[in-house]
Amino acid sequence: MEESVYNPISLEKAYTLLNGGGLLWICTKSKEGRYDLAPIAWACPLDYEPVTKFLFVCDPGHATFENVVNQREFIAALPTYKQKDLVLKTGSVSGRSYEKFSQWRISYMKGTVVDAWVPKGVAGWLECKVLEIYRPSSVAIVCGETLAAFALPNAWKQVLHHVEGEHFYQPGDRV
Repeated sequence: MEESVYNPISLEKAYTLLNGGGLLWICTKSKEGRYDLAPIAWACPLDYEPVTKFLFVCDPGHATFENVVNQREFIAALPTYKQKDLVLKTGSVSGRSYEKFSQWRISYMKGTVVDAWVPKGVAGWLECKVLEIYRPSSVAIVCGETLAAFALPNAWKQVLHHVEGEHFYQPGDRV
């Protein structure tokens, strides 16, 4: 039997082994009425009964976090692999300084119960209210409860996954 060779991974890059979930755009509205979206790579399910609950990790200094705190609602949209370049653009500037939807002429749909805009062409989205926010260390963990959800029939095949930097992938067919 052949022995496998494992390479050491630096501790600051160990998260890349865990960062395999679908990327989200957290879509919000500011107190001033500016619609915004920000890519978030760290998210996971929290519960599913009686409805889906999930969490995402956010920098408390970002406009997205401020909007979530003030509005107590958000939309989690799942960009597709085809939207990778737009994800990079929307993550490169602050929603405090840029009107991202107009800056990149992003077509959108309005949320059905949450006052936020969803970029057209996403694989799906969840409209959520904030349940709780935790502030461990220098990050914030936002827990949301789904109020409405929509998806393309094959959404799971189209979602964009982020490892780090500009390293993305799209899931293959399920076995």
